[in-house]
Amino acid sequence: MALFKRADLKDKGFSDDQIEYIMTESGRSLSANYILQSDVQTRIDEAVKAAQPTPVDVKTSPEYTEVVRERDMLRAIGGEDFQTVKPKFREQVFNMLESGEGAKPVSEQLTGIKEKYDEYFIPEEQPPQPKPTFGSPDKGTMPKGTESAVEALTKAWGFVSK
Repeated sequence: MALFKRADLKDKGFSDDQIEYIMTESGRSLSANYILQSDVQTRIDEAVKAAQPTPVDVKTSPEYTEVVRERDMLRAIGGEDFQTVKPKFREQVFNMLESGEGAKPVSEQLTGIKEKYDEYFIPEEQPPQPKPTFGSPDKGTMPKGTESAVEALTKAWGFVSK
């Protein structure tokens, strides 16, 4: 694409040599910065490809593993195995557990922890002990309403009239 038309330059009063010089120089400046459209698209595609980030596996990030561990801890703490652990020690006991492929079941690990840290667990209920009694046992019954009040009271208190 030329910057000038030869006819316009002729109308302005330029000579043929001057017009030729102007046209040659403008062509030279245009061709220095000229790029084919197919080359431009190739460069655009390469730039977009270079700018795209590498795919990240979210499951291997430390934040994800921390969230997964916390989720597992909350599930375990709320489960049946941890019902014997005092609530304020549940997280601490969970952190003592081994995890992985070769780990023992949680219930077995809890019995091992209970042997070392008995104070972290709710004590097992003992059978009720008989309450001590002081004094003599009670005898007699309440008035039933079939007798007169005087007769019932004399019977209850053991009062014998003369």
